[in-house]
Amino acid sequence: MNVVPDEIKNQVDGYMRVLITHPDSLGGVSNYYRKLRGRFTVPVQHFVVGTSPKEQGFWARPLRMLADYWRFVRLLRKNSIDLVHLNPSLDFKSFIRDGIFALLVRANKRKVVVFFHGWKKSCEVRIERYFLWLFRLFFGKIDAFIVLSNEIRETLEKWGVIKPIYKEVTAISDDEIEAFDIHNALRERQESAKWRVLFLARIIREKGIYETLEAVSKVQSKHPAVELVVAGDGEELDDVKSFVRAHNTGNVTFTGYITGLQKRRAFEQANVFCLPSYTEGCPVSVIEAMAYGLPVVTRPVGGLADFFKNGKHGFISDSLEPEIFANLVEKLVLDKRLYERISLYNYQYAQSHFLASDAASRLERIYKAVFNNSRQKNNE
Repeated sequence: MNVVPDEIKNQVDGYMRVLITHPDSLGGVSNYYRKLRGRFTVPVQHFVVGTSPKEQGFWARPLRMLADYWRFVRLLRKNSIDLVHLNPSLDFKSFIRDGIFALLVRANKRKVVVFFHGWKKSCEVRIERYFLWLFRLFFGKIDAFIVLSNEIRETLEKWGVIKPIYKEVTAISDDEIEAFDIHNALRERQESAKWRVLFLARIIREKGIYETLEAVSKVQSKHPAVELVVAGDGEELDDVKSFVRAHNTGNVTFTGYITGLQKRRAFEQANVFCLPSYTEGCPVSVIEAMAYGLPVVTRPVGGLADFFKNGKHGFISDSLEPEIFANLVEKLVLDKRLYERISLYNYQYAQSHFLASDAASRLERIYKAVFNNSRQKNNE
C-alpha cells in the first residue's frame, strides 16, 4: 500500500484516501486486485468481505456479517477514508451485502464507486420484476459505476442510473507477460506432436464444460493428437469426470485448481483456449489466454461481445452446439498461417489493452474525477 506521510497530507492537491472492498478467495475479483496492488499513486487500503472458510453453524454467517459492517464503519472513521470502491457481483447475496455497505458509506458521507464484476441474468430479471425499488435504495445515490460490458451499462441506465458509468476490462500482470516469449512459444506449439485445447474456469455447467468435452471429442475422431486439459475446481468436477468415463472421452487431463507457475505453464503449453460460457462479466481467463498468444474459441457473452472480433481473436459463436465448436477448433488445427496470425494479434492486443498498470491508472482517474467533483461542489 502506498502511504503519503501525515505531515504533507494537507499539502497534496486533490489528496484522497481510498478503501477497496473485495473477497479474499480464489476467484477473479480478488485476483484482479492482487495484480493491481502497489500500482496506485494514491493511498489505497483493502477491506476483505464475503464468506470465510472457518464459518460453521447457523449463526456463523450473520454474526460475521455484523462484525464486518462494524469493522467497516470503524475503519471509515478511524482512517478518514474519502472514497470507497465496492466490488459486488449481481447475484442476490452480493447485491444485499454490498447494498448495505453502500448505505453505510452514504450515511458516513463518503464518496462511493461501485464496480459490478459478475452479472447473473437470473438476478437481473428478479430485480426488474420485484426489487427495483431495493436497487434504487441501495445504489440510487452512488457517485459512479464501473461495468464490464455495454449490455450492463444499458441495463443500469434502464433502471434509472444517471451518474457516470465507466467501462472497464479485466487485467493481466505486467511482470508475468514481460517474461513471456511469444515467438519461442509459437515455434514450440507448431512443432509439438500434441495439440492441446485448454479449458480453464470454475467447473460448472454454465461455463460450457460439457460442450467443450463433446466438441474436443469430435475433433479427436479426425485428429488423434488433440487432447484436452481441464484446469479448475468446482461443484461439478466429479460429475464431469464421470461424464468423461461414461463417454470414453480420450486424452482428457484434469489439473484441479492451478495458480502461479503451474497456471503459466498451462497457458504456455496449450494451443488454443476454449470457453463456450453461457454468461460472463469479462472472463479473466480469456484475457490471460490472449496474453499468452492463444487463439480463443468462445461465445459473445459479457464484455467479450464488445471487443472480440471473429477471425482476429479466434472464433466466437452464439451457438451452444458442440459440433459448431468442434469445427472452429479444427480450423485452427488445420490452418497454421491462420493460427500464427491470430496468436500474434492476441498477444499484441493484450499488451495494449489489458495490463494491470494501465487498469490501475484508469481506476485512479475515476477516483479522482469523483473526488474532485465532490470538492468542487463543497467549495461552491
